[in-house]
Amino acid sequence: MMKRLCLLLTLCCGTSQAAADLFKLPGYQDEDGAILLQAHGRHVDPYFAMKALLTAEELGLSIAPAADAWTAWLAPRQESNGSFPRFERQTNGDWRRAADADADDSTLALWISLLSRRYRQQDMPPALQASLARARRALWKLRQPRSGIYDYAAGAKLGYLMDNVEVYAALRDDCARTGAGCRRVRQLAAALPKAFWEAKTRRWRTASRDLPPVAFYPEAAAQLFPKMVGLPPMPGQASFDAWLLGEGRPWLAQDPPQLDFPWGLLALAALRDGREDAARAWLRQAAPARGTPRWNVLEEAVFQGLALRLAATAEPEQRLEE
Repeated sequence: MMKRLCLLLTLCCGTSQAAADLFKLPGYQDEDGAILLQAHGRHVDPYFAMKALLTAEELGLSIAPAADAWTAWLAPRQESNGSFPRFERQTNGDWRRAADADADDSTLALWISLLSRRYRQQDMPPALQASLARARRALWKLRQPRSGIYDYAAGAKLGYLMDNVEVYAALRDDCARTGAGCRRVRQLAAALPKAFWEAKTRRWRTASRDLPPVAFYPEAAAQLFPKMVGLPPMPGQASFDAWLLGEGRPWLAQDPPQLDFPWGLLALAALRDGREDAARAWLRQAAPARGTPRWNVLEEAVFQGLALRLAATAEPEQRLEE
């Protein structure tokens, strides 16, 4: 009797814990599976939906139900050239194509990563296999033969650091799942420093050619992205601590005049560097923006994931005051 009771308690607790750890998307995911950019909004940007799912998974949330509904919604809307545009819901409830992807390379990369991770240990449905193949072909066409980096769109002749970092992660995910295409991972890892690293300033360039100076994004944010996907730091590259004490101050303070969005994604860089205190500070400082126009589904994924991950740990405050 006692053994049966213990087994029942284990099963109940396990089910309850699994439910508690689900990535919950009320207001963000429609019944048809579409994931909205903002809660109760009318727009779908596949990049943000997929980045949110992948980030939630990285932070320990279960994304399977949300991801399966999303892929079932998005795959039939993939265009013949492999790309994924942005969508808007019309007054009658139907979806219409609203615009091209903001960046084809990163959007294709996230689709490849999402399918590779979701189906790592099981068979991928034939429709998704076909979609993945189209995405691969579309991505390969964006590669610059000479530099080895990827253009953000066909004919653009311009590559972005943050996009190429996401392409690198996608190639690695694809390689891990299938064992194929691994040479492309090594090629891009070698191409990234040549195209984007400035040894003189010891900083990452945000684009493959000079662009006008900008504010926090992408200049300051971009410095953290290569390390966030596991690329080794470059000689003389500033540590996360140095970044946080310098150009990262607006992010930590969540100062809206200097910061367009909360940029919760950078909390992952804090966790990678053992700066749980900084991630916790972001969670606290960004909370008032939740539900405002500054908040989107990616911020929601970081918020939920960090809340789960940090719930069981003590809160260190000292380092932020140093």
